[in-house]
Amino acid sequence: MSRLEPFLFTVIFALFAVAYAAPSWLAGGLYLDTHEGDSYHLLDILTHMSRGDSPHLDFMTPLGALSFWPIHWFMQAGQSAGMAMICAQILVAACLFPIIVYAALTRLSRGLGLYFAMVTLGLTLALSYGTAHSGVGISMHYNRWAWSITFIVLVLVFVPAKKFQRPVLEGFVVGGLIAALALLKITYFVALAPVAGLALWQMHGAKGLYAGVACGALVAGCVTVLEGPAFWLAYLNDLRLVANNDIRPFVGTTFDQIMAGPSFVGGTLVALAAALVIRATQPTVAGIAALLLVPGFLYITYQNFGNDPQWLLFMPVLLLALRPEIGVLKLFGMDAHRVAMVSAIAALALIFPSLFNVALSPIKHASFDKTRFIPMLPETVGHQDIFIRRDRAYMMTAQIYRDQEDGPWAQYEAQVGRSPVPYFEGVRFPYCEWRAGSRALLETLGDDLSKADLPKGSRLFTADLLAAYWFFAPVAPPQGGAPWYYGQLSGLDNTDYVMVPKCAFTAGVRNVILGELSQSGQRFTLVRDNDLLALFRVER
Repeated sequence: MSRLEPFLFTVIFALFAVAYAAPSWLAGGLYLDTHEGDSYHLLDILTHMSRGDSPHLDFMTPLGALSFWPIHWFMQAGQSAGMAMICAQILVAACLFPIIVYAALTRLSRGLGLYFAMVTLGLTLALSYGTAHSGVGISMHYNRWAWSITFIVLVLVFVPAKKFQRPVLEGFVVGGLIAALALLKITYFVALAPVAGLALWQMHGAKGLYAGVACGALVAGCVTVLEGPAFWLAYLNDLRLVANNDIRPFVGTTFDQIMAGPSFVGGTLVALAAALVIRATQPTVAGIAALLLVPGFLYITYQNFGNDPQWLLFMPVLLLALRPEIGVLKLFGMDAHRVAMVSAIAALALIFPSLFNVALSPIKHASFDKTRFIPMLPETVGHQDIFIRRDRAYMMTAQIYRDQEDGPWAQYEAQVGRSPVPYFEGVRFPYCEWRAGSRALLETLGDDLSKADLPKGSRLFTADLLAAYWFFAPVAPPQGGAPWYYGQLSGLDNTDYVMVPKCAFTAGVRNVILGELSQSGQRFTLVRDNDLLALFRVER
């Protein structure tokens, strides 16, 4: 295969990185037209951290602290939230840039190297979580960062270097990247660390594996020094809580559909073809590791919101880099070289709508009509450089079940098999869930809470998925609470009041929380009840 001249490759790739990052940077803020709830969740966490709280230790989240640290560092340096998020993406891309260059130059041909580099860095800098329909947003940024790291790791452990072997260096880099996955989102670490370890051992032997373990241990040691030993126990406890609750066991399609459903079976077949090609052309251990990639990829897709199989972006790299020469090997009576080529094309075709959406997201971001946007947060909070569309912020569209209300439709409730309407402390909560209007919801309920004359510094537990009302009302979040609710009433022990919205951000979660509150053994007193909310004092 033809080789790229290193200097020329680096220059071309650097120009791409600058050109791709520039539209986001030059916009002067972050403009979002989707997933405002996730963005409020992220702002909630960052505000906690700016006040000195630490992830896991002071508030509950199953996401790794590395998902937030880069943004937090820029906010500490004086950047407002919107530009801090953009700068954090650029920082992560800058850290990955030399490793991407090294992986491409030592292992891949010209076209494949450029494809790998641009896709990997592009995911880091994009402003869309994927799929064919999502708009511009910062939501699930940690998934994009984790996929980029995953692609680098898999190139380094599966594709042999063309000239010199550097077992210690590459083992050390792989170990550091795997440790980063553990600190970003544990799903990637669980699915990929065993595979990467097997493949690294096959490629570089014990020397490479030991170097990887040593780097991972070094990263863990540094985090322990900075955050304390309790950080790891708290992180594990947050993960245990999420794994054992009924709210988010998965975030979309069931696993059997991810594996063999109509929308996903094509990708599964491509992954199996890739695994068979690698198994046939690589030594035993690497071949087994390649087979283990398939369930790992499917599991990550199952756990990610939107179930976007971003790993298909990487399949052409693995297939084309490891394909045998024509006529050397047959699979099921077909030439393995052609099987690899066809599978690579199929992978790219299957993921192309998502790729197109992600690739264009910074350009869409730069081209927005800024007069259509308003700040996400009140002026009193600050951070006026993160914006959402005015129509999405204030369009009060909701889904309700009319057969659960009093009136002519109530006679049909028993016939459709809906869950019973929950009652809590004598207050009835029929199904109602907002489809838009995130800022209006937080603002209006926040104003109502302000009128409740609560004692200064009162800590509020929200019976809903999103709990960012403290941006809009003179209340505080409970110590140990969860900015995005995952179960087990986290933070209730440190709460003064419980607020239940009459129309919820996520009605199913509100109803689960009401059930948990009813079984908690805690006593509550109703202090405010109107069309917007019910407010209960927690009795001690």
